Amino acid sequence: MTVMMDRANRALHRFASFRLPPDVKERAMKDTGWADGLRGIAAVFVVSSHVVICYARALVPPCCAFSSDEPYLFQRPIFRLVASGHSWVAIFFILMGFVNALKPIQLARTDQVDKALQKLASSSFSRIFRLVLPATTATIISWFLCNLDLYSISAQSNAYWLYTNTPEPSSSWLEALLDLFHGLRATWTYGDENIYDQPQWALVYLLQGSVMIISALSLVVTMTPTWRTVTLIFLAYWSLNWSRMIGDPWAGLCCFVGIALSELSLSDIPKFLAPYSPYISPPITLVSLVFMSYPGSYAEAASWSTWLRDFATQYFPTEATAAIERMYGSLGGILLIVGILISPHARWTLSRPLLLWLGKISFAIYLIHGMFLRTVFAWALHLGHSKQIMTEHTPSGEEYNVERYPLPGYFQRAVATVIMGACVGVASHFWNLKLEPLFAKITARLEGIVTGNVEPEPKSNGNTILPLRKD
Repeated sequence: MTVMMDRANRALHRFASFRLPPDVKERAMKDTGWADGLRGIAAVFVVSSHVVICYARALVPPCCAFSSDEPYLFQRPIFRLVASGHSWVAIFFILMGFVNALKPIQLARTDQVDKALQKLASSSFSRIFRLVLPATTATIISWFLCNLDLYSISAQSNAYWLYTNTPEPSSSWLEALLDLFHGLRATWTYGDENIYDQPQWALVYLLQGSVMIISALSLVVTMTPTWRTVTLIFLAYWSLNWSRMIGDPWAGLCCFVGIALSELSLSDIPKFLAPYSPYISPPITLVSLVFMSYPGSYAEAASWSTWLRDFATQYFPTEATAAIERMYGSLGGILLIVGILISPHARWTLSRPLLLWLGKISFAIYLIHGMFLRTVFAWALHLGHSKQIMTEHTPSGEEYNVERYPLPGYFQRAVATVIMGACVGVASHFWNLKLEPLFAKITARLEGIVTGNVEPEPKSNGNTILPLRKD
């Protein structure tokens, strides 16, 4: 007992020693860099959820271990966040509302409503193309890799995510062009999936969320902070109806509440609660992570997820319970950000250089990790292995044989994952370094064209440069 008490005292001493100087706390409560850090973590966990579906599908249900009544460690709440991709996608929507609302609301709070509206008008067009251009580029690259037959190992793998999300090469390059068109269109169509890049399913909802954010801010920016918050809460609740109708992942609620959280962050409430955050933030964060751990399927397999399912069914409106995993993922993400907003320690931690770097390349990670899973990861995963005959079942229960590469041992899985992660990180860094500035220039040029503010190129007349007049 004495030994245990000594260990507990040492642990408490280490915890108490994690103190930030007052000036660091003050800067942390003003800084919004933590949003980039959290976005970077979300991108990494989205990738991990796809890796889990590749070779660790036993972690998808919350229980139980093979030939046992006990779950694996990573089937338990919080630990199973490695498999909860749907919850981390919700973080993207919430942060999109939060970050995009900061500047307009700051201007509105200083009685600069005209500038806020001008900011919204100037950014509405650019947000669309900053989504469309990178997504189109990623699809074209993946389409090209597919038709060069570089996805062949992935298509013949026994890793579930790989063989279910790997397209076959087109029969000819003419047909390939038609397939590319269908893939590009599917990205922005409800209910369809881009066969060349399955993770792009969320982009149509991100685009929808961008439009909703611009529309909502245009509506509420002239209001007082109190009425802005009330209106946003009403819009968030109202959005549940159309979320259910079109099957979106709670995009409206996440985006509108993200704007409300931006309003909260600019108020005095986080500063007032900051001294009490060591007692308030940890339990809020714990509850949020448990909510985010809610499984996308087989909720009845564990007592904790069954209880959450029954609680939601009994006490939440029908619109909310149409997709309970989305509901808990979204509510958990909202609570997580609330816990971060009032905690200088959480803000400071999420603003560390590595996490800020991950945040800057998070969109690139999201866009290109699929093609690396189907190439580098698949090659490393099955290196040195031959295909084997495996038995599968049709939905009606009939057996059939298929030849696939079997999953290797744990060591080779780990090596393949590390190699893939390193490649995605490096490629995302160069994507951000080389391609994003190009997308920004194209967007600025297009915005100038549609608004009539393009600066024309000067004409040359011998040695004299004659500027053209603007119409």
